Amino acid sequence: MSKANILVIDDDKDILVASEVLLENEGFNCFCIQHPENSKKILKSKDISVILLDMNYLKGNTDGHEGIHWLDFFLKEYPEIVVIPITAYVDVELAVNAVKKGAFDFLLKPWDNRKLISIIYSALQLSKSLKDTSRLKQIQSYFKTDPNTKTIDILGESKEIKRVLDAIDKVSGTEANVIITGDSGTGKDLVAKQIHNKSKRRDEIFFKLDLASIHVSLFESEIFGYEKGAFTDAKESKPGKIEIANGGSLFLDEITSLDLSQQSKLLSLLQNRKITRIGSLIEKDIDIRLISSTNKPIKELIKSGLFREDLYFRLNTFEIHVPRLCERIEDIPLLANFYIEKFAKQYEKPNLKINSRILNAFTNYSWPGNVRELINIIERAVILSDGKTLDLKNILLSEKQIKSINNSSLNIANTEVNLILKAIEKNDRNMTLAAKELGLTRSSFYRRLEKYGIK
Repeated sequence: MSKANILVIDDDKDILVASEVLLENEGFNCFCIQHPENSKKILKSKDISVILLDMNYLKGNTDGHEGIHWLDFFLKEYPEIVVIPITAYVDVELAVNAVKKGAFDFLLKPWDNRKLISIIYSALQLSKSLKDTSRLKQIQSYFKTDPNTKTIDILGESKEIKRVLDAIDKVSGTEANVIITGDSGTGKDLVAKQIHNKSKRRDEIFFKLDLASIHVSLFESEIFGYEKGAFTDAKESKPGKIEIANGGSLFLDEITSLDLSQQSKLLSLLQNRKITRIGSLIEKDIDIRLISSTNKPIKELIKSGLFREDLYFRLNTFEIHVPRLCERIEDIPLLANFYIEKFAKQYEKPNLKINSRILNAFTNYSWPGNVRELINIIERAVILSDGKTLDLKNILLSEKQIKSINNSSLNIANTEVNLILKAIEKNDRNMTLAAKELGLTRSSFYRRLEKYGIK
């Protein structure tokens, strides 16, 4: 655990020397200056927790007005720092005024050393609480604005998706960095969220950052944060995304969208596990579980010099590949029914079902947009539907896009789904007759319906 930093401000050099000896012997880092005007450099470079602030600096002044001015300044500009005024002049009104403005306590010189140390330990607890509260507000703000904080389970019974779920189970309990590969729309963000939810950090924040959406000029301020006045538009201090994710999991979506300069900064961060806000010299330790994703062939980018190999090795302790939807065709009925129920509830269209003809069309479609395309098509169809069954004319699949529904398939699961759907349609959804048509017992037939999510 790092030592707490204490700043002592007093125009009396003897007080500064005595304070430094006392506080350093107690195990604190003590920084001493003779006037508050000289505090800016220290506050920029050191993570100060407590300030001992003398109330008078001009010779002959004993009213404490200077101290009140600087107390206001520190509380406004550095709200996470606890300020303890000190003075040699007994003035009850000044002490009450200082505490009302936000001072933690008020000390008279000469002070009792044991009392001073006790007050400082209490002030450090308050400083920690203030910092924790500030971070909680940042996290709360993120949860209010980010749509990706709600979790949806990964759906599917295919061998391909079970392979993904098995990999998640193996890696989630570790602290290994994970890279998730796969085409756009396959659900890489769901895999990342599931890794977090099954990890030891499940009660901490999961922060998704879409790197492709961050402009090059904003990369450092978004990732590392900045201090007030660091640049023209920096009206107030703001933590970076990594600082907000501290203690939890950080999901860097589309990692290959970073240029080489940005990759270098990220590599340095991963190696040192420290960040420094723009406009600050204070290094902050970070503790994050890093998960990243890409829909591009990252090894080819490395060969062509567009992605750093050393960064890839840092990111890729464990790799999970998410299959395309056309590679897990037997999961389509399950996915389709899940999202029909979801959107039917959302748009207040209860009992809406999908007919076998549409499911048949779905299982014969190539799905270039993967699960995301399926979701979008179903949502539109639900909105346009005015009955109890989705209409094929509301499904945005052109004749060129759909393979012939009557075409045979060499995929066994796909063929089985198509045969079941045709039997159900032929027998007007009479399941007993459909099972008989297929030469199956009722129990075998219903097991297959459950397996493929057919309703």
